[in-house]
Amino acid sequence: MWRIKAFTLLESLITLAVTSFILLSFSGGISRSFAKVEEQLFFLSFEQLYRDTQKLSISTRQMKVLTISNKEISNGSQVLEVPKNIKTVKKMALEFDQKGGNSSLTKIKFQTPEKIVTYQLYIGSGKYKKAESKSLYSP
Repeated sequence: MWRIKAFTLLESLITLAVTSFILLSFSGGISRSFAKVEEQLFFLSFEQLYRDTQKLSISTRQMKVLTISNKEISNGSQVLEVPKNIKTVKKMALEFDQKGGNSSLTKIKFQTPEKIVTYQLYIGSGKYKKAESKSLYSP
């Protein structure tokens, strides 16, 4: 007859502890990766909302306002939530005229834990230039 050897309680607890440690160490890397992907998706969504607001002002031939706050960005019909790890440097409202152009040379700045993302707006055309710089508070 075969004898089946089993783990003792101590061996089972050691195995559980090692497995838990390995899983927790991987989850830290995964959460950092998830945060970076969330940042990239937010900036792509912001750029799309900016362009949509321009198109909306052109198609309706009415002035549209893109409101930027710490919690959300809205053009009146669409709302984009700002992730927790991204801060807006300044609250503002961008006005788009009937031709889709803006009337200012405003800089829109977003602060992430690692960088500052700046959108420099060009007067009249409604176009922008995106620039990234290292954050003062990065590790």
